[in-house]
Parts: sequence; structure tokens; C-alpha cells
Amino acid sequence: MKKLFCAIIMATACCVSCSWLEETVYTQPTGDYIQSTPDGMASAVLAMYYKDRELFRNNEDVETTTWMATLIGDDITYCRAGEGVPQFGRYENLFPNTPIVGRYWKQMYAMIGYANMVIAAADKVDMTNETAIQAVAEAKCFRAHSYLRLIQRFDNIYLTTRVTTPENIYDSIRYVAAAADSVYALIDADLKYAIAHLPLQTDQPGRFTQGVARLLKAKSAAWQGNWSECAAQVNAIEQSGVYSLLPDLNSIFNAADLNHQEAMLVSQWSKGTGGWFVNATTGTNSGHRLCVHCTPKYNDEQGMMMSFEYGGYPWGRMSPNQHLLDLYDKQHDRRYEAFYRTTFQYNNSASLPRGRQLGDTLIPTNQAQYLNVHPMITKYNDSYTKASVSDNQSFKDIIIYRLPEAYILGCEAYIHLNNPDSARYYYNKTWTRAGNAEETGTITIAMLADEQARELAMEGDRWNFLKREGLLIDYVRQFGGEQVKNDKGVVLNDDVRIRSNIKAFHVRWPIPQTQIDIMKTFPQNEGY
Repeated sequence: MKKLFCAIIMATACCVSCSWLEETVYTQPTGDYIQSTPDGMASAVLAMYYKDRELFRNNEDVETTTWMATLIGDDITYCRAGEGVPQFGRYENLFPNTPIVGRYWKQMYAMIGYANMVIAAADKVDMTNETAIQAVAEAKCFRAHSYLRLIQRFDNIYLTTRVTTPENIYDSIRYVAAAADSVYALIDADLKYAIAHLPLQTDQPGRFTQGVARLLKAKSAAWQGNWSECAAQVNAIEQSGVYSLLPDLNSIFNAADLNHQEAMLVSQWSKGTGGWFVNATTGTNSGHRLCVHCTPKYNDEQGMMMSFEYGGYPWGRMSPNQHLLDLYDKQHDRRYEAFYRTTFQYNNSASLPRGRQLGDTLIPTNQAQYLNVHPMITKYNDSYTKASVSDNQSFKDIIIYRLPEAYILGCEAYIHLNNPDSARYYYNKTWTRAGNAEETGTITIAMLADEQARELAMEGDRWNFLKREGLLIDYVRQFGGEQVKNDKGVVLNDDVRIRSNIKAFHVRWPIPQTQIDIMKTFPQNEGY
């Protein structure tokens, strides 16, 4: 079924074309079909799932991903190289013309453009038709999801439900920053409809369901400080019986197909028809490259060669810092072993250093060597879909949301509601699953911040969580970057520039300058 869904997306991806502020006039037959028939609406929604993959593999960039910018710039991720690293990994030269800023903004508004078109079609079709209802519900999820992502990152955004048509493309528009209340009102209305009309489960993995809509509603409520609503949505997810934590931590990420009972929303990738990304410029097919970003360049060391055991082909661009690794109780917390590789053993007899044997642990003695064998996160490792150990393309699924994020949201909500029993209930879900003794005391935001890092590190929500709780600047100034010495006092890594570089205005991204130039009346965020 997964391969069938991917093929359907591929077949329909060409039906619509939309990009923010670079408006394309739809041909009359295509526009009429999409905007006035249930099947056309459904085709547009399927194309949106395909378009969503650009977050992970962007047309304009052969190396990095737009999504990578959401994984760095926090207190637990150390960055070595790559586009976006100075801007987000160290808060150096983060400007309105930083390319990834513009790509992220345009990607979200492209999704909103698709969604607006489908939602507007509801006025032209029979809305007792199940296909039309499903299409509108999914489109509203996409729109809510995109606006939530935008307001989290930029704060000041443009709110539109307008559909571009041949008749209105040249209309004059005054672009102004929307009030946050107006943005959240649209998000919540969209999600209310989606919750009411989406199924609890689907036989086409990767599609929005009622549970995902409830998770987004809980996130929206958290950003508004509506903790009762946040808790109610998490409780509904918990009581639905659809999702459950996997007892084996090694089963969460160690497969090509990650559609399991813990995963709530998964970006679908495969080598089957339609399961890949097509570069619009070159026409070539490819996977994503999250695996190589997270694999250190271990094969640059003597006595080492590439192997799937160590992650295959490496770029070594982002990794857990020592602060994150120190958050784990290494005797009891099984996540330390399940989610990370912290040692490498010599595996190449042809280049062994003097006095070393195959299987001996490689011990770094200087900064360059330490970075080559830096502890790595293994959530994106892929030995399942690659053609060879030197392949830098991955077709492994990417989990966007999983159940632990809902549980951590529930704990956060009940801490704010001064309900220690319920906060403890949700905290212990991930804490005890990892092998730790049940927590019986009062859970604090500081404790939850540590647990959020231990469970969800480098899954895309750390920066958002810290910002929401007002912790981002303080935590980055305390723990950002990395300072590491070995047991002899030799400095292995000393790069904490991010701590002094981060400023108060970095709690939001700059509005892309290209978009300000087009909109003319839209204000830039303070500090940029």
C-alpha cells in the first residue's frame, strides 16, 4: 500500500503548480478540474504530499536540506560544516538573504497555496461527497501545519486564504503582518474540521489522520498558552488506542519503512515508483541525505574504512554535543545505546596504526581526529535502502511526528495546569520505557526540557520547545556548541561561538529579503 500511495502521488504531482509570490496562472482545464470536482481536489491533495518532500530534499540545493535548518541552532546539536551551519548552527551571518530562510518561507506558502485552492473548491462541489470531504480535511491539515510552522519560526507572517486565478493575478494586494490571534484562529478552525472529518486510521501510510490533527491542535494550543485544550487533545490521542510506544527502542528507527504504531506522521520514501524526489531542474531521481549529514567522517582515520555498521558514506555535518550525551544515565537509560554510536573500532587491516589491532577502540587524541569520530546520532542511519556503502542517497522514511512528542506536550500542559499527577503520568511514559526507575516526585519544566532532549533529539522540535518555554537564549548560552577534553586534559573540541553569538532577537528568523522586496509593505523582524 505504501508503494501504491507513492505512485499515486507521483502520478498527480504534475496536476498543480504554485509557488509563493511567483504566481503561476493555471490552465483553464487543470484549474477547473481541480477546483470543481472531488477527484480533482483529491489529486491536488496527493500532489501536496509529494511537494512536502522538498523540505527534506530541495530543488535548489544538491547537498543540504531545508529541514536541516530546523534541527540546529539549539543547545544540544553541534554543527561542523554545510550550508546553514554558520547562520543557524552558530548564529553568524544570519541575514534576511540567507538562502535556507527564503526556501523555508516559500515552501510553506507553496503548501498554503495548494491548500487554499482545494478548500475554496468546497463552494463548487457537493460536500456530501466523501472524496471531497476527505480532500478538504487533508488540505486544512496542510494549511494549519504550514501556518503553525511559519508562526513558530518567524512570528510575523502574512495570512491569506486567497486562491490565485487568471482573473485576480494582477490585483493589488497590501501585505501586512497578521495578528497572531488571527493566525491561530485559522489554524484552530482548520484543525477542528480535520478532527471531525478525518479517520482515526488509514491504510495509506503518510496521510493525515485524526490523531495527527489532534497533535497539531495540541501544539497550537501550547503556543497560545491554552493548556487545558492542549491537555485535552493529548488525552484524546492517548485514549484513541491507535498509537502505542514500541517496547524495543531499536525498532523505532532501524528500518526502511518506519510506519509503526509509535509513528504518527511519516514522510514516505522508497525506491518504488514515486517513492523518491525528482529534481525539477535536472529531472533526476534521488533520495534524501539526512543519513550522511549525521555520520561523522570516521573513514578519514587510519585503520578505518566505510561500513554500514558505522553509517556508511559520511559528511559529518551535525551531531549530538556532549551536553546532550551527558543528560543520559548511561547505566540505565537505554536510549543512550539505541540512539547513538559513541565509539568506533578499527576495521581496516590495510591501514592500521602501529600497535593497533582490528577491533580495538579508536581513541581520539586531537581535535581533528575527535571530529572524525564524533559521537553520532543513529536515528537517520540507513543500511536498508542504499545500493552500496558509498551511496549518499537514502530512501528510508523520515518520522515527522511520533507519540512521545504528544506525551511530552501532555506533561508540559499539566505542569502549567499545576496538575502534578497527570504531568508525572505523561513524563513517565518515555522515561520508564527507556529503562529508568519511575519518577515519583514533582516534574518541573527543567526536568521536562531534559527529557524532551533525551527522547526527541534532532527530530525537529527542540528549538521550538525551548522558544515556547522562554528557554532558548539561556539554554544556548549555557550549553550550545561544544567543549570537550579527554581524560588527559587534551582539548578535543572547543567551539562555543554560538553561546556569545546568539542575541535576544534570534528567537525568530528574519523575513526573507526577496519576499520583502516583492511585498514592499511587509516589515522586517526586529534585529535584522
